[in-house]
Amino acid sequence: MNELFEFSTSPGSSVEGTTETWKVLSVEDDKSYQDVIALALADFTFMGKKIELIKANSAAQAATILSRHRDISLILLDIIMETDDAGFYLIDTVRNILGDSLVRIVLLTGQPGINPRQKAVQDYDIAEYWNKADLDAEKLTSIVMSNLRTWQMSHELYAARRGLQMIVDASRALTAKQDVDAFAQTVLEEIAQVISVPNSGGIICAITNDGEQAYTDVPIVAASQHFRPLINTELAHLFSLYPENIRGTIRDAIATCIDTKQHVFDRNFSVLFFDTSQFDNRKYLMLIDSPHSLDDGHLSLLQVFAENISSGFVNQALMDRLSQLAYLDTNFNLQNRNWLIRELNQLNVAQRNACSLLLFRLQNLDATEMMVGPTYANEIRRAMVASLKKQFPSGTLLASWDEDTVAVVFPRTNLPKIYEIEQFRALPLRVDTVEIQQQVQVGIMHFSDIPSLSVNQVAIVTNLALNKAKFRNLHVLEFDTQMLDKLTQRMNILSELKVSISDRRGFYLALQPKVDMQNGQPVGFEALLRWQKPDGTLCPPCDFIPIAEASGMSLELSELVLNMTIQVIKQLQDAGYSLPVSFNLAYNDVSHPAIYQAIESFIKTGQVIPSMLEIEITESQATRDYHLLNPVLSKLINLGVNVSIDDFGTGYSSLSQLTNLVATTIKVDRQFVHDLTSPNRENALHVIQMIARVAHRFNFDVIAEGIESKEQERLLLENDFKFAQGFLYAKPMPLADALDWLTVHYRGPQ
Repeated sequence: MNELFEFSTSPGSSVEGTTETWKVLSVEDDKSYQDVIALALADFTFMGKKIELIKANSAAQAATILSRHRDISLILLDIIMETDDAGFYLIDTVRNILGDSLVRIVLLTGQPGINPRQKAVQDYDIAEYWNKADLDAEKLTSIVMSNLRTWQMSHELYAARRGLQMIVDASRALTAKQDVDAFAQTVLEEIAQVISVPNSGGIICAITNDGEQAYTDVPIVAASQHFRPLINTELAHLFSLYPENIRGTIRDAIATCIDTKQHVFDRNFSVLFFDTSQFDNRKYLMLIDSPHSLDDGHLSLLQVFAENISSGFVNQALMDRLSQLAYLDTNFNLQNRNWLIRELNQLNVAQRNACSLLLFRLQNLDATEMMVGPTYANEIRRAMVASLKKQFPSGTLLASWDEDTVAVVFPRTNLPKIYEIEQFRALPLRVDTVEIQQQVQVGIMHFSDIPSLSVNQVAIVTNLALNKAKFRNLHVLEFDTQMLDKLTQRMNILSELKVSISDRRGFYLALQPKVDMQNGQPVGFEALLRWQKPDGTLCPPCDFIPIAEASGMSLELSELVLNMTIQVIKQLQDAGYSLPVSFNLAYNDVSHPAIYQAIESFIKTGQVIPSMLEIEITESQATRDYHLLNPVLSKLINLGVNVSIDDFGTGYSSLSQLTNLVATTIKVDRQFVHDLTSPNRENALHVIQMIARVAHRFNFDVIAEGIESKEQERLLLENDFKFAQGFLYAKPMPLADALDWLTVHYRGPQ
């Protein structure tokens, strides 16, 4: 490898990534699929090394493994596990908490309809995305081979860059000279000691490497003794300090030095030349003026020292260049997040807790970059940086955070007020001579609010705050500790839910009657899932069902509810009640083959009469992707199963899409029923009248939900509604209570 430096290891030391096997982590909660992956990779070799397959059954277990094995090359990640975003939280852990930007991540999913491809590609460094059904052994080995090759190349580049960054940090610790100009000033002070003339003066000029600058115009960047007033002026000012008969000699010496790129030594003055243009596009000219003639010994010492100075200039220029490579974001022309985290880690706890971190995120910058190119996008980035520096000079640290975000650290005592941040957001950005209005969202994090978190963890939490602001369409959001509390609560529910689903314990169905409002006769039930946690408390469906759906466990719940519903129908029939029972299905589960196959099997084996079973899906599910759902719903209706559209009327396009819905029944949302007896009753009445007319026109049965009063019942009956459910008739109840209720209210088929 042709690199600036080659880093070698001492005998007996080891280097990460030089193990005898490739470490591949499979994160998959389906153990049988784990076995398939293991079998496919059992005999795989690449570059003479075999695969060491490490298995994890959850994102949490994978995070633990990754913290212990820092030489994993590839992660095969089932994106849907404990939660819908468990995979993405694991990726956040890998990239931001563990700081591993090299490991290749391939996303897998076994759930058709779940397609986080766009989100994954936009927000995370994802190598590839595959449906499990599309992967055979040959494709899998091909994917593994290409990603191992990419990891190997990236690892070699990273090793070299990391070594350079370590050199930069070590060199900075060894010297107080932070740049070439400071180094040049020190050189001038030391030269006087070398040639034993304490009152000797000198200047150093910096020449840009553009080939057009006249040497008399180059700036003087350092000077000592009687030349100090010339600092920050041009070389032309030097000659006025000398008599006319000497000026020509000095001019000639300087011209010769520049043309030949060689030092010129004289007993009364010397001109030295240093070239660092390979690293920073600069050359340096040093004029040393001695008050008396130098002897041969002094000239020899100066010549030797000049060679050492040359190495020093090159080293300083190289360190500046390496600092840019390691810590500079060239898009924003700012120090990057690595630099900011390093600076924050150097603060003690008290110092850090006295600060706040603000993230300023440019909106839609990726779209801008795609439309008009990266050059203009970078101009916008730098315009925001300039605006931030101007508006908030009290910021102590400023760095790029990611591709569209700038981080600014403020002392709490000088933290901008919310109204000042809002004023900043209203300011246009000046790009060249044009003012543009670019939307900016701001996330605010106070270190004192979360003193127990590391800087890397703070980075994750602050990103969450900013993402939350984007989701809520908020302009400015201050992080609050409730976010952590809610996250902890959800994780606890998730952990207990997984155990309950695995053990098939704690779940039961609550049945709410559907009635004929004309005679009060029950015409069916809706089965509502209830979950009693291991500690005996009831967890509300609004808490655990979204978590189950988000974590990819909704299919298991749906299968469980389907089986329980079939058993309830049997028990009702055994008690002499032939009443249909409906149950709710999540969007992804409706289209999953397992659900249709299970229903078809129950019907074909005679375990349920099709008309006794009804599926409920929400209107938003039905209208969101009806071209995908309609074929599945049509097949179910053809089997004799009823399909009900729940919460009807809440969607913005309900009536316009009504003709496209495949269903037998629509259930009017409870909010319209509630509004029938509220100040908005006229509007609600018009809505239910319109729904009734359109539904009857297209031969849908109609059920009103949420009936709580006789007045609501009367208004619905007057407007051609016949069926309803609600607390006026009965609350959801266990099967035993439902059977008791039927003995009072059921009078048999009419």
